[in-house]
Amino acid sequence: MRKIIASFLAVIYKRCLLISQASYRLFPFRIRKVGARVISIGNITWGGTGKTPLVIKLARDLVEAGKKVAVLTRGYGKDEVMELGKKLPNIPVKVGRDRVRSARQALRESETEFLILDDGFQHIRLHRDLDIVNINATIPFGPGGLIPLGTLREPLEHLSRAHVFILTKSDIGSKNVHWIRQKLLSIKPDAVIFEAVHKPVQFMDFRRNKFLSLDEAKDKKVAVLSGIGDPFSFEKTVEDLGAEIVLAARFDDHHAYTETEIAEFIKKCRELGVKEAVTTEKDYYRIQPVLKKKRSQDFSNFNFLVLEIEFHIHDEEDFLRRCLNP
Repeated sequence: MRKIIASFLAVIYKRCLLISQASYRLFPFRIRKVGARVISIGNITWGGTGKTPLVIKLARDLVEAGKKVAVLTRGYGKDEVMELGKKLPNIPVKVGRDRVRSARQALRESETEFLILDDGFQHIRLHRDLDIVNINATIPFGPGGLIPLGTLREPLEHLSRAHVFILTKSDIGSKNVHWIRQKLLSIKPDAVIFEAVHKPVQFMDFRRNKFLSLDEAKDKKVAVLSGIGDPFSFEKTVEDLGAEIVLAARFDDHHAYTETEIAEFIKKCRELGVKEAVTTEKDYYRIQPVLKKKRSQDFSNFNFLVLEIEFHIHDEEDFLRRCLNP
């Protein structure tokens, strides 16, 4: 029965999506242009493709190239907004559902030359000069088809709108890279395709507030805790650092942790003799407030290591050139 209901909802979802997108094709005046170069970074599936790390990398690279940049994000996950704020302290980050309004605000407040539209592939209302779509090479198009049957936000043929594709986590999903390329080329014969990896950089020691080398995890038994779109790639990265994962706690993407959940997780860790857990940067922003609450003493003698990563694109010079050039 659940599958029948999900199939019915998927049909409705697709029809609503097609009607909405058709309205922009029939009435192109609804698409708003602004006085800056707009680069959209999005995906065609829910979560786990590395949009936020790419937004951070591109913003930094554009600033280094001497450009004035602002980031536009809907702010669906507060963790993403906090991460953007921390990693891009000198770059305006405009949060709001109406990205056209956010874009105009950014232009009013400063002489912005480049606007990076975070999670913008489905936000057709704002004209973009470059449409970049991230595809997770480990689970490229997800299981089951369109939402809610699967994780696809649009039919695959809609990828023809994109200008550039980035196959993220291409090292972990290397066995899939060739057929993903073939699939993309069948949809868009002139597709421009890059490969990228999430490179671990260091650990941030949660309790002692200091940075540690990646060797900290080697030959150590740890637990992992994550509420992200692709927990399996994260766990594989931790294992590749030489750690042995004895407990993996997985929650939904952007999950808001409760004090009870964290306490139960730590209790299980202690029962297994584990004194440290590894988590992601995004999870850090959702775990930190819990640990600072009144009952924080319940969490003493237990530590979280936050794994920091950087986004690396193969042939970065060519990618940046395409972003810079009209």
